[in-house]
Amino acid sequence: MNFNHISSALDATGIAAEVLSVIERQALVLRLRARLGVDVTADAPWDDDAAPDGCFRSNGWELIPDYVGVNRCFLFLEGARTVWRFRTGADLLCVLKECPALEFYVCDEDSTYLLCSNHHDFVVGWGAATCWVDNLSATVNESRCES
Repeated sequence: MNFNHISSALDATGIAAEVLSVIERQALVLRLRARLGVDVTADAPWDDDAAPDGCFRSNGWELIPDYVGVNRCFLFLEGARTVWRFRTGADLLCVLKECPALEFYVCDEDSTYLLCSNHHDFVVGWGAATCWVDNLSATVNESRCES
C-alpha cells in the first residue's frame, strides 16, 4: 500500500480524510515517540526488539477499525511521510477495503495507542491497544500469538 493506493481509495469511496500538515505530522511523530517510545519514521518499528509481540490475524487489518470505533484516528504507512485523519473507524475500514494488503499504522489523536497491521498478517499494538491485541488470540481459532 502506498500513497497512491490511499488516494485512489479515498476517491473511490468518497470518504473525506484530511492530510496533516508537515507541522502536524511532525508533532504526531514526536508524541508517539514520547508517549509510546515508538519511532514511526524508522523502518519496521513492529520488528524492533522493544516492540510488543504481535498476534497473527489474517483479518487483522479489518479488526483495527473496530478498535477505533466512532473516534477519530490517524492512518499512515511505513515512515509516516503522509498522515491522514479519519473521522471514524468505519471510514477507515471503507478505505482499507479498497487497498491492497500491506503494512499500515493507526493511532488516536492523543497518541495513547498505536496499531500496526504488517505484511506478515500480524497485528501489533502499543500503549492502550496492547491488551486488545493480546486478546485477539482468544476471539478466533486461526490466531496464534508469538510468545
